[in-house]
Amino acid sequence: MNENQQKIHYIVNLLTDGNKKKWVKQTVLFALIYHFIKLGIFREYDYAPTPFMWEDEIKFINISYDAINDLNFLLDNNYLNEILLSVKGLNEFIVGYSVGKKIDYNFNPKDKEIIDKTLLENGKLKDIYVTKNGIIIKSKNEKLEIKITKIDKISYKSKSYIMKIYQQL
Repeated sequence: MNENQQKIHYIVNLLTDGNKKKWVKQTVLFALIYHFIKLGIFREYDYAPTPFMWEDEIKFINISYDAINDLNFLLDNNYLNEILLSVKGLNEFIVGYSVGKKIDYNFNPKDKEIIDKTLLENGKLKDIYVTKNGIIIKSKNEKLEIKITKIDKISYKSKSYIMKIYQQL
C-alpha cells in the first residue's frame, strides 16, 4: 500500500474512531483530501473542478481523481467499507466510508502531525460541519473553513498551432 492510500485510510480511521459501525460522509472526505493537497500532504495528487452533487445542488468541486483511484483500491481490497444511502426528501445519495481492515501506518510523521493537528484537539475529534461551499472544522479556539466549491483560476498561456495537412495523391 502506498503512502497516499495509507493517509486516506488514516483519515477515515480518525474520523470514525476506527469503529466499523461509524461512517464518514464522502463529501467530508473529499473536502479534507482537497485541503491536504493544498497543504502538501498528498504531494502526488492534483485536483480539477468537476460537477458533483453537493448539499442537494450540482456544483463544481475541486476533486482529485488520483485520490478517487486510491480510494477505490482501498475499497476493492476491503481496507475500507462503503455505504450508499438514499434519504427521503433529498435528491441525492449519501455515500459513506468506514474502516474495513486495520493497517499499520508507515508514512511521513510530519504529515501525520499535520493531519492530527487539523482533525484532533486534545486527542478528540474536532466538530466538522458540511456547508453549502465545503466544510467547517471547529475547535475551541479556531474555525477552519475549507471551500471545496471555490474554483481556482489558473492562468496559462497558449499559442496557436497550425497543423499541416497532407493529401494523398
